[in-house]
Amino acid sequence: MKDKFLKFSFNIFDKISKSFESPKGFNIISSGLAIIFIVSLFSAFVNINFNLPENIAYLLPDNYFFAVEITFKILLAVEIIEMVFILAHSVTDSIAKQFEIFSLILLRQAFKEFSNIELPFEISEIIQPGTYILSDIFGALFIFAGVLYFRKIQKHKAITSSEEDTFKFTALKKALALFMLGAFIFIGIYDVILYFNGAESFQFFLMFYSLLVFTDILIVIISLRYSHLYIVVFRNTGFAVATILIRFALSLPRYYDAAMGIISMIFVILLSILYNKFEFKRIKEILWKPKNF
Repeated sequence: MKDKFLKFSFNIFDKISKSFESPKGFNIISSGLAIIFIVSLFSAFVNINFNLPENIAYLLPDNYFFAVEITFKILLAVEIIEMVFILAHSVTDSIAKQFEIFSLILLRQAFKEFSNIELPFEISEIIQPGTYILSDIFGALFIFAGVLYFRKIQKHKAITSSEEDTFKFTALKKALALFMLGAFIFIGIYDVILYFNGAESFQFFLMFYSLLVFTDILIVIISLRYSHLYIVVFRNTGFAVATILIRFALSLPRYYDAAMGIISMIFVILLSILYNKFEFKRIKEILWKPKNF
């Protein structure tokens, strides 16, 4: 029964991921983002320049930068879906994707601050939004550089010892990824419903990262079935801690959020350097171990 469920999850996941990550899938996403951006700009133009009824006006944006904000938000949603698919293949690639998403969230915050600056402006009026923007863009830049270096130093090595274990571990991660995808869609639909009902929407990315924390911890626990080596357990647990730090960063006030993101990035880089160094040394010792004849 369990094997049938794992095989079913494996096949369903592969079908969805192939459709999403295909050239056709990315073309549809790109075209959709362009349409949303243009429609949002047009909606803001109409709302700003025409006297619309109140029940319609409150649903439409009253600032042109809203088009950038909503497009970025949907782009981040696409990146999260891609991260869910990556989660089933590689823990290290998944954590790299999490930092990519966080850096884009910082850039989105910077664009949002631009919408708070009204032209013409006094210098005293833009000091606070200006410092927020600088904090966000340089924080994002540092994390961008960190992600590039983190990806460069990775040495992917399976923690399983047989093809059967590899299949089971991958299938379990794909089943978890399908659950995450379902939860993501549910959260997204609920957030849209709240918006159109005029209710205060919850923090979408904050809630998803909260869910991701527990998923990462569950993956650490599952991985113990296939490798109980301290070095592997510590690395995977460390990556789960990094997810928690990102989750905290999303809750922190400005300046501190970027700082926490940078600290988290430094932590996973140091963790990877140490893991790669001593894992390579361990493998070398095994390969060069003298054999008794």
